[in-house]
Amino acid sequence: MTWSDIDWKKLKINIRRDWVHGQLGRPKSRASKAAVEMHETIAALLQGWRQETPYSTDSDFVFPSFKLHGKQPRLGSMIAQDYIRPAAVAAGVIPEGCPRFGFHNLRHGLSTFLIDNGQDPVVVQRMLRQSHVDMTMHYVHNSPKARKAQAQFIERSLPNGTSLGDWEEGSTEKRDLMRDQ
Repeated sequence: MTWSDIDWKKLKINIRRDWVHGQLGRPKSRASKAAVEMHETIAALLQGWRQETPYSTDSDFVFPSFKLHGKQPRLGSMIAQDYIRPAAVAAGVIPEGCPRFGFHNLRHGLSTFLIDNGQDPVVVQRMLRQSHVDMTMHYVHNSPKARKAQAQFIERSLPNGTSLGDWEEGSTEKRDLMRDQ
């Protein structure tokens, strides 16, 4: 992404290209070409970064490789290794020896968080710029809310007078009752 890709007035980031195997190319799908909504806080952070970086002209990459004097973007894997992973370890999100953690994990976490907090899966799909809502739902992982919903379903399926607590306590009578029904 270059500075010219940011529409400061409309608070959108226009996706015009991607970087794959050391070359600029076109985004792979219609969904991945869609503009990304940008919150005012992100806009302010980017404007602050633009004032700090020596690569601030419209044609410069927003996150350039300083090692290569801004001639190519900094790779996502490098950003993850140098910034995201250490921050996740410091925050206790992952242990020090966790083999993989990067942007893709953040997509999974974001989709799970949004769905758990009542967002429409189609809205999440569009935010992640995925082609199909089914793919978005693959990103959503079991959570306390999912387990609670399962518990509610199971409670309603148990015979009258039986609770999950009875079942979890390991009562063989309850298990026998359930098996016989």
